[in-house]
Amino acid sequence: MKKVIALMMILFTFQTVSAQQIGKISFPIGMNYVQHPKETNWQKVRYYMPVEANDKIKTGKQSRCEITFQTKKVMRIGENSIVEITKDQAGTEEVHMSRGMAWLSLFLPKGKSHIRVRTPSSVCAIRGTVYRLNADSNQTTYRCYQGTIEVTPFKKDGKTLADSSFKIGKGEELILVMNFEEYKKQQEKAFNDFKKKDQDAYQQFLKKDQQQFNEMVQNDLAAFKHMNNIAFKRSTFDKEKDARSDWVKWNEERDQLIRGQ
Repeated sequence: MKKVIALMMILFTFQTVSAQQIGKISFPIGMNYVQHPKETNWQKVRYYMPVEANDKIKTGKQSRCEITFQTKKVMRIGENSIVEITKDQAGTEEVHMSRGMAWLSLFLPKGKSHIRVRTPSSVCAIRGTVYRLNADSNQTTYRCYQGTIEVTPFKKDGKTLADSSFKIGKGEELILVMNFEEYKKQQEKAFNDFKKKDQDAYQQFLKKDQQQFNEMVQNDLAAFKHMNNIAFKRSTFDKEKDARSDWVKWNEERDQLIRGQ
């Protein structure tokens, strides 16, 4: 009798763990870490390591991590990123991304696969599509490669969702900014960092028409519109330039491998 009870307890434990599992680490590169709920330590990620509800995953410098959900959705996060993966009572996965960059591939037919991605500025709901995003505490940039994504920004409080959403299709980009004055400071800092990092490149830049560059920057900032105190800019992105990105190339190669399986 005791053996039967012990066996039942083992089976119950196994079923509980399985019910909590959302996916697995399918392809890590570099230094990647996972933090389980109610733990303070970060463990090194291993190949095929289970990902459970409320796990946090963090990537280091020059590191990447691919997560395959049990529903066959795929998410890849780039370097210096932090995400937390949860699941609601209806079984919908939700990714909380506090910072970094991610690529999501959902190849299943519309209505068969659903996931929400939450950043400090917005929530994105998608079905059957491919897109990527970059996020920090102030802004989020989305680029859609297949299908359609629906993005709902937060209001100024960062907690309440706006009454209207953006539908972004293939080839389109959406930039959302919580604090536009802070965004302008970030752009200025990025340019100053460029000057410090590569003086030779900066000297080449000075040989060109700096006034033309300044006008381009001003036009870019002027393209932003405002809704509920959130700044946004919607446009098409340069596909040829985008395709030269190492991050884009790697993700598209991984997607091709998945489709071929």
